[in-house]
Amino acid sequence: MKGVMVIMRRELASYFLSPIAYAVTAVFILLYGLFFSGIVLGFGVANLEYTFSNMVVVLLFMAPLMTMRTLAEEKKTGVDELLMTAPISTGHFVFGKFFAVCVALLSMMALTVIHFLIVRHYAAPDWGPIVTSLFGLFLAGVSFLAVGIFTSSLTDNQIISALFSFGILLFFWLVDWMAEAVGGKTGELLGNLSLIKHYEDFNKGILDSSHIIFYLTMTAIFLFLTVRQLESRRWK
Repeated sequence: MKGVMVIMRRELASYFLSPIAYAVTAVFILLYGLFFSGIVLGFGVANLEYTFSNMVVVLLFMAPLMTMRTLAEEKKTGVDELLMTAPISTGHFVFGKFFAVCVALLSMMALTVIHFLIVRHYAAPDWGPIVTSLFGLFLAGVSFLAVGIFTSSLTDNQIISALFSFGILLFFWLVDWMAEAVGGKTGELLGNLSLIKHYEDFNKGILDSSHIIFYLTMTAIFLFLTVRQLESRRWK
């Protein structure tokens, strides 16, 4: 566990020293504010759930940018070779990177607290759906980050890593439309892979264990693939 914390602190320091961190955070907060303002002014509803549902889609674009350098940059500079020969397991190395970007995501989401205060001041919201929506948004974001870390392990080019990650996430986003077109049992199976569909119940204030398991399973699968990818390089 100590090795995980060392890697996490190192990654966080590196991330927040780069302009990417502040650019991604600025875009996230800007879009969040625009969606919130548009819903309040356009529909006259001080409702955070609608804003969160839009932010899930925004994270499809943000997650690849947050993770594109995690492994690709170190592979390019050769730093990963030093780290991979250090007395630390590949799993600890990957989880240290993963937890670091999860903390970065939490820091971005924490900046939205101002909107909670606005809603509380001007309305009497139902906090149940707001809390579940926020929880679902974090779970979805975490799974997106796991995909991004995996694609970053495949290449030494950050742009290619981001494009691969976005392509995978876009597939899981559009698979719901494909499911509707196919229909039947096949369509139902495809629909169960939809990233967005699994978020809908969170947005309604429903905590369904199947959706939680889906996001956690997706996260675990891509982290496992990342570990296997790095181990294949470690023992060459």
